[in-house]
Amino acid sequence: MALVESFSGIRGIYGKDLTESTAVRYALAYLSFLRGKTGKKSPKVVIGQDTRPSGVKISDAIMGILDCSFIDVGIAPTPAIEFAVRHFETDGGIIITASHNEPYWNGFKFLEDNGAVLSEKSMGQVIQNFRVGSFKGFHKIQERRILEVNAEAIKEYASFILEIVGRINTAGVRDSGQKIVVDPNGGTAAAAKKILEQIGVGVAGVNMAYGEFNRPVEPNEDSLVYLKNIIDKNNADFAAGFDCDGDRIEILMKNGRLLQGNCILALVVDEILSKTDNPKNKVVVINDATSNVVRDVVRRYGAKLREVEVGETNVVGEMYSSGAVIGGEGSSGGVVIPPSRCRDGILTLLMILSIVAKKEKKLHDIAEELPKYYTSRKKIEFKKA
Repeated sequence: MALVESFSGIRGIYGKDLTESTAVRYALAYLSFLRGKTGKKSPKVVIGQDTRPSGVKISDAIMGILDCSFIDVGIAPTPAIEFAVRHFETDGGIIITASHNEPYWNGFKFLEDNGAVLSEKSMGQVIQNFRVGSFKGFHKIQERRILEVNAEAIKEYASFILEIVGRINTAGVRDSGQKIVVDPNGGTAAAAKKILEQIGVGVAGVNMAYGEFNRPVEPNEDSLVYLKNIIDKNNADFAAGFDCDGDRIEILMKNGRLLQGNCILALVVDEILSKTDNPKNKVVVINDATSNVVRDVVRRYGAKLREVEVGETNVVGEMYSSGAVIGGEGSSGGVVIPPSRCRDGILTLLMILSIVAKKEKKLHDIAEELPKYYTSRKKIEFKKA
């Protein structure tokens, strides 16, 4: 399998399709893009990673070669790294992650100066730079300009998402006495436990150790089914499973059924529109693979629905050009709520807890109130003929 290059990022099997040399060349291609955009010889860049074993090697290789100032976030959820770009006012960012792919994969997401993933046009330029650029003779920079900010980045990110939820119902979440199971599967969403505990949520954490992957990375009905026993054992209300970099979430309810991403998005859209003055003038953005359950919720409020092609960058781009109040891709469960510019599994979980607190019902009963649609997703790999 060859290196996967798209506007969503670069991914490949580490040591085969993606090597440290390839990583450095792509980072240099991105640096060339930033220099052209900013006019700066040495732009300031946030760098962070998920918990894959190859992440540290790739990060060290990039920081050893690129002639720029680094703000090193270290291991952190993708939404926290994207937030760090805005918080530290950098020119861009590099996230070392293969998202929901298995641990032997790795890759990159390259960021704009607002924290969003590069647009299709900008990412196309980086890919072109990689393919035609001459990177011979690159060498290690002897004097590094690296600021390590993991603790600050996580703290400020937590404050950021709690402020978003606080506009709605943080106090209600605290008073509701909810208890849940959180399963980051060794990924960066382990940070969710402390964030949730800050607002009084009872959390039973499983698979909390960074880099210890005990189930398939992508959270779905098959990979999360075992959490039903853990919900029962802890007398929890539901369980939340994340992918490796924390932008995706799926929820296993107490009745053993999965609240899939489309329904998660529909519930959060309903909550946002219900709290919005004059929702008929508001815009919701989804991709063209999102279930009609979201469309039906939007129509109930008379709001406007914009549909774009698959890809977070397409959703975010349309959201900010149309002034949307919320957006998302139902396939991933990660919802985008301004001023955030990315899917965010932890923020999405906080919103679900807020909804449960407000309605004073069990999550599976709330889910039953949604229009009924059925979605089946399978990943199939084909060999070239």
